[in-house]
Amino acid sequence: MLRFARNDEKKINMRYKYILFILFASCSLFTGIQAQQVKQVTIIDDLETPVPGEGVIQITCDPQITNLIGLVSPETSVNDADYITTNGFRIQVFMSNNPKTASGELTKRGNLIKETFPDIATYRGYVAPNWKLLVGDFRTKEEADVFRQKIKHAIPELGKEMYIVPDKVNIPVQKK
Repeated sequence: MLRFARNDEKKINMRYKYILFILFASCSLFTGIQAQQVKQVTIIDDLETPVPGEGVIQITCDPQITNLIGLVSPETSVNDADYITTNGFRIQVFMSNNPKTASGELTKRGNLIKETFPDIATYRGYVAPNWKLLVGDFRTKEEADVFRQKIKHAIPELGKEMYIVPDKVNIPVQKK
């Protein structure tokens, strides 16, 4: 009888040890998964990742700078649509302060641009006393200038009136 009691105790001790091992392993695995999910990969992490056959990049900066990476800046707003609104440039194709002819001319030139460049956005605007037709959403002045040259070659009659102007622009958000 004493023999059976000791075997039962050994079995119970083994069960406790097995259960404790399983609990410890699952807790370790769970915290490891949480740690991986919390870690946000920034551009600095991506640049510092070693790539075979390439040089090594090491970035040294204040930790406050790395904390700011990935945050939306104050002059940028995120819309429910698939774009953000930020400072950028547009091409002013037409401006007039003549209320009788401005609306018709805006429509005519807007349609001409849409026929030639169907993928580019056009914007009609009125800031007293001027009617304006703006084209595109460009992050930099250089991008706007490249497209202005394309318009100038495709529609030469618009070439003399086109100017690059700063404006709030809509930049598409890249989906992961």
